[in-house]
Amino acid sequence: MAEKQKPTVSLYTKLSVQLSHTEQLLLTKYLAVLLNSGLPIDDAIDILSNQSKGSLKKILTSLRESVRAGKTLADGLEKFPHVFSSTFINLIRAGENSGTLQGNLQQLADQMQKEHDLRVKIRSAMMYPSIVFMSAITVCTGIVVFVLPNITALFKSLNVPLPWTTKFLLWIAYVTQHYGILIALGAVSAVIVFLLIRNLSFVKPVTHFLTLRIPILGKIVRNTNLARVTRLLGTLLNTGMPLNEALPITISVLKNHYYKKLFTKMQTTVSEGQTITVALTGNDYLIPPIALRLIRVGEETGTLGDMLLYLANFYEQEIDEATKNVATLIEPVMIVGIGLMVAILAFSIITPIYQVVGSI
Repeated sequence: MAEKQKPTVSLYTKLSVQLSHTEQLLLTKYLAVLLNSGLPIDDAIDILSNQSKGSLKKILTSLRESVRAGKTLADGLEKFPHVFSSTFINLIRAGENSGTLQGNLQQLADQMQKEHDLRVKIRSAMMYPSIVFMSAITVCTGIVVFVLPNITALFKSLNVPLPWTTKFLLWIAYVTQHYGILIALGAVSAVIVFLLIRNLSFVKPVTHFLTLRIPILGKIVRNTNLARVTRLLGTLLNTGMPLNEALPITISVLKNHYYKKLFTKMQTTVSEGQTITVALTGNDYLIPPIALRLIRVGEETGTLGDMLLYLANFYEQEIDEATKNVATLIEPVMIVGIGLMVAILAFSIITPIYQVVGSI
């Protein structure tokens, strides 16, 4: 059977029709509630369309016209592949084919809520350290740019030996004063280049390898990937989707190079008649032994979907604890670091002045 060609989307549609993750979550929740109340799909979409505006209204208007023209909801969603993921569309299609659309919408809403909560937890944990770090960088930059150049002449006029910290600060002041613009442009260019090349195929293995092995952060990244893949695969299996259809959808949402490579290899092994446990064995760094044991129990008892969802909840709790610990650990480290910078600055500036006063 020939593969169904994906509809092309114009650049104008991509730019003018956008939905945030929160808007997609609310749309899924409200649609599930309306369908569970017994309303037909076109009436439910009509109600939501009348209460919406902007991009959401455009999407709902298109969906209403598509459904009333005799097409499925999944067909209407396929017109916006830049908004709705293949997972979202395939789950809707599976629900329509099996008559469990309401249940699939509710599971989608639950899954999206879990992902939303996970993002919020990670952002909240990193918010305070980020603010403190940026504040420290701003203060240090202000001192180097505005304070040090003004006292450089004073230190040069002092006929006393300068400590190495003061000499280092004077060197920083000189470099900043003469090459500050070039340094700023170079830093901005480096950030832009990194953002442009980080998603290239030959760069991902390096950046993802380093990310997985950074202390503390690496564990959070592994648990995040495990939580995402187990929740999605468990959700798909519990909707009645066969494993051979659920695996490609699950692989398509994986971002980490090594997890995508592992599960792609697992898909091939499973298609040859092996179990998931056999396919994942030997990758303890990416798949912990406890996960393998629970997956084996799920396969042997016929409760693989439920066991995967249990693992997803477990790893989400691990992420919650890890992010709290990160915030707790980073706070004193950053305070000590800022204190050391202030102490070095004070020592470098005050010591020569005391030497002059002492000699007088």
